[in-house]
Amino acid sequence: MRVPVALLLICIAVQGSHAQLTLRPDVEIPALPAFRPLPPMDLALTAELRTIVEAADLNVMTPADQNPDGVDEWSSICLVDLRDLADPRLASWQARNLVYPASTYKLYVMGEAIRQVCEGEMTLDDVFVVEEHNVRGGSRLTAGQQVTLSEVLRLMMQYSDNTAANVAIDIVDRQRASALLRAMGCFGSDITRKYLSRSLEDEGYADVPGTESSALHFATFLWAAETGAIGGGRGRGLIRGYLSMVETGTERMRAGLPDSATLMSKTGTWDTFSSECGIIEDGETRYILCVMTALPSDVANPRIADLTRRVHALMSE
Repeated sequence: MRVPVALLLICIAVQGSHAQLTLRPDVEIPALPAFRPLPPMDLALTAELRTIVEAADLNVMTPADQNPDGVDEWSSICLVDLRDLADPRLASWQARNLVYPASTYKLYVMGEAIRQVCEGEMTLDDVFVVEEHNVRGGSRLTAGQQVTLSEVLRLMMQYSDNTAANVAIDIVDRQRASALLRAMGCFGSDITRKYLSRSLEDEGYADVPGTESSALHFATFLWAAETGAIGGGRGRGLIRGYLSMVETGTERMRAGLPDSATLMSKTGTWDTFSSECGIIEDGETRYILCVMTALPSDVANPRIADLTRRVHALMSE
């Protein structure tokens, strides 16, 4: 399922070192009547988070010569206290900093698919054909295979299957996924790329910038999902369901949590970029934690685990 070349009209508006897609004329920003923006930062909680970030040694800058993007890069961290949905508390450390999220942005693609399903535009049982140009090595999907949307989303989330992600990006239309983020005020987190080499990209996308996002934008997305802004109660249930399937491993947030805690998250890893964004529940303790770094996984994993352990202790007080 490809977008006609005549409709692409992809323009890049450069803002500083970042870039933003100009959406095609046929792409509308979806209405999200139930969406409530996150509140301003809670200064006291932010001060405590910043102390934790320093203790976990995540207040470090990756210099340009150690970053594939060729720029000095800080981590991006955001915390949202969900114990009272009517009065959430927001804390941050460089939370607006845009970083390459690797597989974590599959969250956004899944969210747009769920929104379209809940709007009646398609069903989870709809069948799609896997196109050869979307197939990546090590995938559970093969060229020509017929697969339901539900299975595409399961493979993309549970195993972070890149072929499934490429198929899902075609199904939802990456520009419509970007429009969903803009409906929540998340400008700059456009879905620009599939998970394949530029030489295999769809026409019009080979030269676009890589996808970037921030901890604040991921937290905003998860906040929207938790409060039913994406597809109402059904959307919330589906998003939580697919998040619960994710095999996140035990090296990052899971390593910092007690066995009693439930973690629903998505990780991302590529080169020097390591991230995890999710919802954590442990009895009455409920919060969103999003951590994005420009650090390789062997460095980032224990630091993210340490940060999570300290954050969980704070949120459980």
